[in-house]
Amino acid sequence: MHSPLKIWAERSLLVFAVAMVILVYFYVTTPGLRELVRPHHCLFYQATGLLCPACGGTRAFSHLLGGRLVLALKSNALAVLMLPLAIYGTVTAYRLVFDANFSPSDIRIAPVWLWSLLVLVIGFWIIRNLPLFSFLNPI
Repeated sequence: MHSPLKIWAERSLLVFAVAMVILVYFYVTTPGLRELVRPHHCLFYQATGLLCPACGGTRAFSHLLGGRLVLALKSNALAVLMLPLAIYGTVTAYRLVFDANFSPSDIRIAPVWLWSLLVLVIGFWIIRNLPLFSFLNPI
């Protein structure tokens, strides 16, 4: 028997997934919508003038959805390379909610991978703001 919390979580995830599919469809197929919803700069950039690790991420995913891999990599290489990890996290979240035989103790990620991810993100953040690595700036 399902608990009320599990039923609520299942319904919420279903509504969220359907809403995201609809939003992505309209974002990709509606001319002019991208310019309407795309912010000019992130708040971190506005406050400091420096690029954060996510700057250009929205454009990167927009280019990926349009099948333009090179433009996606030029917009934010880290976001594109992190996509498999994001997919894994999404699948794991769904399994936690929908699979009765899957529990949080089944998720095994070595701490070295988590620390490596943190070092990668911080390193990308620092390097993309150096003049020598201006090719990492979003297009």
